[in-house]
Amino acid sequence: MSSNPRNPPPRFATPRNPARQTLGGSVCKVMQAAGNTPMPWQRDALAVACEIDPATGGFWYDTVIAIVLRRAGKTTISRAKLTHRALTTVDGRMIYTAQNRLKALKRLRDDFYLPTLRSPQLKESLAKPRWRGGEEAVRYKTGAELAIDAVSDNSGHGDMNHEGHIDEAYAHSDNTLEGGIQPTLLTVVGSQLWILSAAGNTRSTYLAEKRDIGRALIESGRQSRTCYIEYSAPEDADPNDPETLANTHPAGGHTIDVERVMGLRENSTDLAEWERAWYGWWPQAKAPPRIIPTSLWEDGYITSDESAWEGTPRWALDISPDREWTSIGMAARSTDPEAKAYIELYEHRVGTAGAVDELAALASQFGGWKVAIDAGGGARSLVPDLEAAGFEVVKVPGPERIAACGGFYDDALANDLRYLNDPELNAAMVAAQKHYIGGKAFIFARGRTQQDISSLYAVTFARWLLIETAEDDGDPLDSIL
Repeated sequence: MSSNPRNPPPRFATPRNPARQTLGGSVCKVMQAAGNTPMPWQRDALAVACEIDPATGGFWYDTVIAIVLRRAGKTTISRAKLTHRALTTVDGRMIYTAQNRLKALKRLRDDFYLPTLRSPQLKESLAKPRWRGGEEAVRYKTGAELAIDAVSDNSGHGDMNHEGHIDEAYAHSDNTLEGGIQPTLLTVVGSQLWILSAAGNTRSTYLAEKRDIGRALIESGRQSRTCYIEYSAPEDADPNDPETLANTHPAGGHTIDVERVMGLRENSTDLAEWERAWYGWWPQAKAPPRIIPTSLWEDGYITSDESAWEGTPRWALDISPDREWTSIGMAARSTDPEAKAYIELYEHRVGTAGAVDELAALASQFGGWKVAIDAGGGARSLVPDLEAAGFEVVKVPGPERIAACGGFYDDALANDLRYLNDPELNAAMVAAQKHYIGGKAFIFARGRTQQDISSLYAVTFARWLLIETAEDDGDPLDSIL
């Protein structure tokens, strides 16, 4: 790192109570065993969050809310805490959720199971994992299980859980998810609900309420069973001064380079999003027009991807023209009889590295080895790798691209699509505009901000592929054609 660690304090934080013992150091040892040296902020946060109730021997705090900045290490701290619970709790039950079930499964595999498997100190604690669809879980020799669940009011569906982690909490607009998990924790002494996220946006009403509650508790000095930790810059700080970032981000000089992050600001076309990610500043409410009217788009929202689709999914992969972003979309038959298709944005990632491997893992897990790409787009370079991985690549030529965009637009206006309230897909919808071809038809194009819309194209091409290849499954989707 080119800058020295500043180890700035959190802007808001529940103070450590020295009268209570803590297991924070034990969790840090688990983190170390997994190959991650705890940063000072992680040690401090765990010391407070893991304080012990002297009356019960369980954890003092029922709820831990951690709103931290991008790349600060919240997934690392979550993994260490859940792993510690699994190692120390016979037959323990833990639940992990992210924006949706597919993303939670990716985290379960890549961020929880594989690092533990690679650890010489921790791998012997693992039992055989369960990857059966709908019942995926990392299992331990203590009898403990770490499972994932869909975002619904039935999340955490077991009779009891010892710990639940709601990651990427900014993606939720209400407390549906917490309402499903909380009842499963109530009968367990020392159970904890962790809510982790970067700062939210104008749609993050669930996280905004947690932020307001946490700040109020800190400012009042009142003791409660909620531990609140927030890293953010004061709103009156100079956003162009590197000192602001150095004095705000707890991973500065540890895992991120302050100068490099400030360089990203200089080249950013969306300063509000940069400030949300790196300063923890929540954007002001605004309602820019979408390519599909907001009210009509929101009519297609569903609260859970659990049982939302059936049959064999179709996939699509799209790369932004500058190759800075890669998106993976999926489409399948909707279980809603009034809808034609279910669509989902699975991945919106920086660069192209690992995209084919990720898509192959998805196809292995959920089925479907047909993938659509733009015949004239950046994804053409991945065709050999996709075919080598076993995919049938369907290239969408110019005329069919027009048909795909028009069909997606028509179905969205008619409320014939179902999808989750995904902030990344919504952002692409806001950024997109119609670009007319010959004055008679249009395709989706980037607007004046030049913000990436590969997320929108990924689900657009996936829906198109589902319709074009419906008869391959023998499915009577005549209403779509």
